[in-house]
Amino acid sequence: MAEYYFNLPPITALTIPQQAALDDPAQIALSGGPGTGKSVVSLWRHISNYMSNPTKRSLLLTYTTTLKEYLKACCRSQNVTAASMVETSLKSRYKIRNTRFAEIIIDEAQDLEEDYYDGILSKVSYGADDSQILYPNHSCTQFQLRGIFPKNVEHVLSKNFRSTQRIMNFAKAAFPNAVIPREIIDGLASNVGEPPVFMVSDGSRYDRTNEKQNDAIIEIIESFRSETHNIAILVPWKSDVQVFENVLEGNVDDFSLYYEDKERFPDGCATIKNVHITTFKSAKGLEFDTVIIPNFHKLDEILGQFNIEWNDYYVACTRARSNLYMISNYDMPNLNSVVDKTVL
Repeated sequence: MAEYYFNLPPITALTIPQQAALDDPAQIALSGGPGTGKSVVSLWRHISNYMSNPTKRSLLLTYTTTLKEYLKACCRSQNVTAASMVETSLKSRYKIRNTRFAEIIIDEAQDLEEDYYDGILSKVSYGADDSQILYPNHSCTQFQLRGIFPKNVEHVLSKNFRSTQRIMNFAKAAFPNAVIPREIIDGLASNVGEPPVFMVSDGSRYDRTNEKQNDAIIEIIESFRSETHNIAILVPWKSDVQVFENVLEGNVDDFSLYYEDKERFPDGCATIKNVHITTFKSAKGLEFDTVIIPNFHKLDEILGQFNIEWNDYYVACTRARSNLYMISNYDMPNLNSVVDKTVL
């Protein structure tokens, strides 16, 4: 099985709004929904700093170690020095208060508490989206960020480059609290795609998985696996990652997995294969051609428990570029209009 297929859009492919944010000489406040290119703009702004003459020494920060590895790999194809200056936000607290950079670029800025920004020596540009907040009790809203950085020039990205129109229609119906402007949906008219697939397994609510669900997951992987097709199984908790690790063992030649555990993963997410199992939170910022979410029936059962909110499921569903599969023990009729339903 191949490594995760990294695909950084060429700088010449950026849209006019993306290019405007990239080229703005002032510090920027970047916003937009999932798939609108916030991380791409932040990446190219960071890379461009190191390719300028004279070089501008910047630091690119993001919240999760998984996304850090993704951004590093994308940078590496353009500028090795820029790649070496991609780090996680929380591990860089001391550095940003004691080292001066030409610019610090903070991706997923909403996932940091307000006091994180106290004492930063350098100019800061950032990207944020309230609908993708990971920890509501430890976050910083876009309104708060504007108060902290009042001079940053706002750039709003409103075109989705990741998901199909049908995936975003599903997200709008399933997560009414998410801000998905009509223009995002309408802008995907040339990329309608297939409806998300909702599979009903009739499993027991007390089982972590069941044979029908396991067989469906293996079949989906076998249907799409290739050198350039990225597949993810996304779940709420690390114990679920371990469950589906056991399901894939002996059935899938090679895959990767990650969850927060300093004993098993002391360096964070060191590698991503193109079949990857991880938690909703660790998938933040990544994208996959095919996303599988088992035990989708838990959506209404676990919200508000153990740091799982609707935002987590929203983030998981909007990681999908082309194919979104949800497997549930029972039917969810409220989704009938936006899914293709099948009984296993």
